[in-house]
Amino acid sequence: GLILWGDEHSTRHQTRLGVRRGRSTLAAICNTDRMRTLDLGRWALIGLLATVPGCLGPSADERLDRLVRLYVDYFWEIHPETATSQGIHLFDHALAPTSQQDLQAQAERLRQFQVRFQDISPSSLSIDQRVDQTLILSEIDVRLAEMEELELWRRDPLRYVPFQALQSLVVSRHAPPLSRAPQLLSRLQEVPRVVEDGKKNLDNPPRLLTQMAIRTARSVLPFYRDSIAAFARRAPSYQDQLNEAGLGAAEALSDYAAFLESELLPRSQGELAVGREMYDFYLRRRHLLDLDADQLLELGQQAFDETLAQLRQVASQIDPDKTWQEITQDLRRLHPPRSRLLDAYCSEIQRSRGHVREHYLVSLPLREQVRCLDTPPSQRAFSPFGTFRRPAPFEDEKTGYLLLHPIDPSLSDEEAEEVLRHHDYTWISVIAPHEAYPGHHVQALKAQQNPRLLRKIYSSPVFSEGWGLYCEELAYETGFFRDPLPTRLTQLRLRLWRAARVILDVKLHTGQISYEDARRFLVEQVLFEEEASAGEVNIYVQRPTYVISYLVGFQELMKMRREYRQRKGERFSLREFHDRLLSQGSLPIPLARQLLFREFD
Repeated sequence: GLILWGDEHSTRHQTRLGVRRGRSTLAAICNTDRMRTLDLGRWALIGLLATVPGCLGPSADERLDRLVRLYVDYFWEIHPETATSQGIHLFDHALAPTSQQDLQAQAERLRQFQVRFQDISPSSLSIDQRVDQTLILSEIDVRLAEMEELELWRRDPLRYVPFQALQSLVVSRHAPPLSRAPQLLSRLQEVPRVVEDGKKNLDNPPRLLTQMAIRTARSVLPFYRDSIAAFARRAPSYQDQLNEAGLGAAEALSDYAAFLESELLPRSQGELAVGREMYDFYLRRRHLLDLDADQLLELGQQAFDETLAQLRQVASQIDPDKTWQEITQDLRRLHPPRSRLLDAYCSEIQRSRGHVREHYLVSLPLREQVRCLDTPPSQRAFSPFGTFRRPAPFEDEKTGYLLLHPIDPSLSDEEAEEVLRHHDYTWISVIAPHEAYPGHHVQALKAQQNPRLLRKIYSSPVFSEGWGLYCEELAYETGFFRDPLPTRLTQLRLRLWRAARVILDVKLHTGQISYEDARRFLVEQVLFEEEASAGEVNIYVQRPTYVISYLVGFQELMKMRREYRQRKGERFSLREFHDRLLSQGSLPIPLARQLLFREFD
């Protein structure tokens, strides 16, 4: 989310529960992928199965749906931390397999899935099944490329610093602490294994990534020592075991940080850039965009120039004697007091909720809410100011959480002022619609309602982050901003930043600029502070093509809305457009277009 700056049961479990869900045992067998291995007398079995509806000769749609369920189940098994975050708790005891042998087995399994999905002719599928087929084939292509060509398991030391998989169990509300304790204990005991795999796997990563991993490994040590101990006190029967495992994990990570610094850092000479070929591959296969790096760079530069012109125009309306940079510095002085910072965010989020309802912008389910909390101490090292936690797709809870770092009470008034300047009132007014209403919180609520398994969990960054930026513009268009011109200036400044991200991400990963060049551009052209620019560019290095998603998605969503309005004519309504768009899932833009406009075909 923007403020970061810088599950039902698994399919296998569903099959086991087939009888309880009203199917006969035979029908349950028919719906498994292993039916052909049963040696029950071929012809007698065929005659018997022919009496079971849907068992003999499943349609292409049924085959595809069944294969999707098998793939998602496998995905959760090899990414158990993702399953936990999505509300699937069958794999809460495990961390992802990380040995070379396990990774090679994964690649082989992915190729098997690839062949099986390709064997189903798209022409035999309904539009929804074709979309799902395209999604999974593109994801498999990307995962195989990252494993076998980019070799992220050799390149990125951060992959071997477990944190989120453990943190999610600590803060989860799906079960009481005593019920979560065995799973947390199991994951803690897995940390030394992951760390040792990292030592064996890593080979010549970029120096910057090794440095980032050293800092991160050391910054999570208080979590393993303090936060685990605090959790253990809430599960007394596991307290001693959790404490011991937490200290063992901390020792392993401390040793890992020492290994990175003394052994890996001196030989970390890999390229930061992924290169033009891989960058274009990401655009085509991860995002399904009909763009290459050169075209994307041109798009970003044009958007940057246009947004800069808009910024200057708004600045002249506010004060013709000042630049937009000077006005921005003036606005940064207007912020809540340190004691009211969280209240200010929460108040604006609640106002955005009322605005969405009053203006019929999108439908909201019953019993949803957003709560505002101080960030737990164990999470404060991972973002400058806070984050937004969305409802999980497979859990019943419809509560989102704004987690905001409180101002450190030990800071002097002058030091606190420097922090508070990042939380001026116009900034807060832009954040609220982006993160909450009708932003990412509403996106998550719509994912919970999606009946299709893959659409509940799949999130294209171009759609998702584009939606957040779109919601900022929507807030301006529909009159949400209390102080329209100054807040518009801040909103445009943030869009300028997103356009800069496109320019810098392309240039950095295609070798046209250096890391320091990118930082300097942010400071000089986008009004970034020197220290913050490093964290921003680090995101580009870690996640090639991710940061382009905001601007590209925003522009594409605006195009889709204009075309949809034109086709609907007098029947157009924002609420119907938004509900229809979000109900399809957070899909890559070409697939979202295909589903949105199918009623006109």
